[in-house]
Amino acid sequence: MNLETKHVRPFLLAVLLFIPAMLLPFCVFPQLKKEAKAPDSAGIRRIADFARVWGVIHYFHPNMGKGKLNADSLMIANIGDLLADPSAQNLKKSLATMLSDLKDPYSKLLNDPDPKSAAQKNTSTQYPAEALGNYQLAKKELYLAVPQELFLKQRVPDSIIGKHKAIRSFVIDLRNNSLNADLGLKQYIRFVQPLIASLINSTLIFPTSRSFYYKGLMRQDYPHDLSIRSPDEKGFIKDQLQVHNGFRNISEGAYLLPAKSVSLPEQARFCFLVNRNVNINTLRSLMALRNRNLCRLIFVGELPEYLHGDSFPMQLSDGLSLQIRTSEMIYEDGTLGTFPDLILKDDPETLLKSDLQRTAFKLLHTPLKNTAEKTIENTVYIRKPQYSYPSATVPDARLRLLGLFNFWNSIYYFSPNKHLIPTSWDLSLTYFIPKFLEADSDSSYFMALMELTASIKDGHSILIKNKIGRTPAGIFDGNLPLLSNSLNGKTYLTAILPDSLQQNALAQLRTGDEVLAIDHIPVAQHSKEWSRFIVASNEAGFNREYDATWFAAGSAGTEAVITTRRNGIDQQTSLKRIKRDDYYNLRGKLVRTPAVPELYPPFCKILPGNIGYLRMNRIYSKELDSISNLLKNCKSIIVDARGYPKDGKIGTALAGYIATKPDTVAYNVFPFVISPDLSKNATIIDYEIIKPNPNQNLKHKKYYVLVDEGNQSQGEWNIIALQGVTKATTIGCTTAGANGMAVTINFPGDYFSFFSGFGEFYPDHTPNQKSGVKIDIPVKRTLEGLISGRDEVMGKALEILKDQR
Repeated sequence: MNLETKHVRPFLLAVLLFIPAMLLPFCVFPQLKKEAKAPDSAGIRRIADFARVWGVIHYFHPNMGKGKLNADSLMIANIGDLLADPSAQNLKKSLATMLSDLKDPYSKLLNDPDPKSAAQKNTSTQYPAEALGNYQLAKKELYLAVPQELFLKQRVPDSIIGKHKAIRSFVIDLRNNSLNADLGLKQYIRFVQPLIASLINSTLIFPTSRSFYYKGLMRQDYPHDLSIRSPDEKGFIKDQLQVHNGFRNISEGAYLLPAKSVSLPEQARFCFLVNRNVNINTLRSLMALRNRNLCRLIFVGELPEYLHGDSFPMQLSDGLSLQIRTSEMIYEDGTLGTFPDLILKDDPETLLKSDLQRTAFKLLHTPLKNTAEKTIENTVYIRKPQYSYPSATVPDARLRLLGLFNFWNSIYYFSPNKHLIPTSWDLSLTYFIPKFLEADSDSSYFMALMELTASIKDGHSILIKNKIGRTPAGIFDGNLPLLSNSLNGKTYLTAILPDSLQQNALAQLRTGDEVLAIDHIPVAQHSKEWSRFIVASNEAGFNREYDATWFAAGSAGTEAVITTRRNGIDQQTSLKRIKRDDYYNLRGKLVRTPAVPELYPPFCKILPGNIGYLRMNRIYSKELDSISNLLKNCKSIIVDARGYPKDGKIGTALAGYIATKPDTVAYNVFPFVISPDLSKNATIIDYEIIKPNPNQNLKHKKYYVLVDEGNQSQGEWNIIALQGVTKATTIGCTTAGANGMAVTINFPGDYFSFFSGFGEFYPDHTPNQKSGVKIDIPVKRTLEGLISGRDEVMGKALEILKDQR
């Protein structure tokens, strides 16, 4: 598998480390003015109910995957009254109008609080229970009642049909007075099944329930009119960024084989009378037979809803309940099939025996033909890209909630790491609804998005503003000209940037000073407040982001007071925040001299002692032949895997050069989602297998792999691949622990984010998410090393190699 498709794209390295900071510290700006009075807790629950219902429709209603419905429009067009007044009445009204837009009578609000009880009600009409109920109405017409009670006497009525050679029209009444699993099955096996088997000449496949399946979630920014990859020389299209979605038949594919077990008169015609109390096999086999135009079918009473697919019941606030159809019945010819010829009300006054019989025989005297033109149904899931709604102003409340609902449902159904979220994801919806309702300014909306994306504790879930969009002005577009690092629960200055306009103020500070407070807020409290907004899977990832971007960030031009301690003496220094671009330019000019070896070109070299050195994330797969020639005589090779790769295939390619046999180095766990009922969903495992490259130059050597918190996603996979094909010694610091295909999620206002779309595991079931890669020799950085720029991870590797020589 091309690892560009399974991990976050290479251009995101810079984003992961240096995304423009725009969060609002609590001490800088006053409380934001609210758009309107927030709803009470009952109103919030009703809005959350609407979000959940919309999510089920969005991902599971059959029409959604055929391009017939627009999920955004369903939400935007129907939530307005509920937002204006989140009352019980408006919840019911909003849901009713949204469900009516589905044009599906089987997705509906329910008056009966228990939807199952309505389906189990027995009909009031009493149907014939006479032995065989054999009535010959005319010379060539026979009415035959075969209720399930008949089979209490162990009688098989098949021979009755064969005895009437002159009969050409048969009305078979199979209606039952009650549901009885045992007798209904006997009615099917002893009479219906052999009769239908005699009517068919080829295998009859029963209609089957078809629902969506999702092997993970498709990227929401996937262009609908483009193919991400071109066909190769053999015509194959590989490595599509669309993850496998489609329709899936979820029944066991019941069928009936032809068998002339009943002697039928020549050119005999059959009309069957059924109701919802007959066995499910009887109903589905007769529907399949009618779909072939081999019988007539009259249904008395309400059709069982399972003939139209599965429905998902939902219990909502205020005792409200509804059901949403989540699958449809697909027939053997690839269509949704035909309906019964007639559906009659179950009314004793209108269903006189003689009238019903005349209606049935009249049907038999009309030509058999399709009741309507049928269309073969698509079996490919069509999902259009999610629109990002760019705008010159803050998106309105409906659009803001659309983004929240979309993100919440995506995580609820498709995140393989939902169990790692430290708070209840079910409860998070009611937590965030008020925040998004009140987010009527650039800063408050951005903060709400940051807190939402950070809440899933996934290092992939970084929030980004599209280039064509609008970045909130004046919100965290500046930094103090300082670098900091967190060590052992404390924060230290590790570099003073050469800002010429603040030379006097900066001269008061020294590298190694402990930072106590920023704008009089203790650093421990400051970082804790940021933890709600900084995207990270683990502490290493959080410290990386906090130190590199968010420490002392604020609006460019604003002043900040930094409190430091040196030799037991505290001091306060006032500094101005400089523009973010100027800050990064000064960082780029900062020169540190690593003791061993410099991490600049060449990225492949031979160190003293004939030790090979390879900076994996700065080379390309096409260079591996020449690199292998350079390092072929080295017995030990240091693979510096730190950072994000320039070549998404380099980890797999290098592992192939090292591997001596095909080897499974990891496996990926994809959510396999077929239903909004989470208990019915499963997972699919894909194995990551490395195949050896025939080049022998890099095989049978001792490898040392260097890692740190800069390894994330593709950068972590590269390490796992190397660890799987060689007994490498992994040295370094905890990695970011965010791996497994960054799935794009769009937000109105031209924002987008990601989440880890599948779980990555070692063969021994150790997860990569949150934990990071396995490390054999941990390295703890020191303040002295950070100040001097000493590469302590590389130093540890050389120390080990020196001891082994």
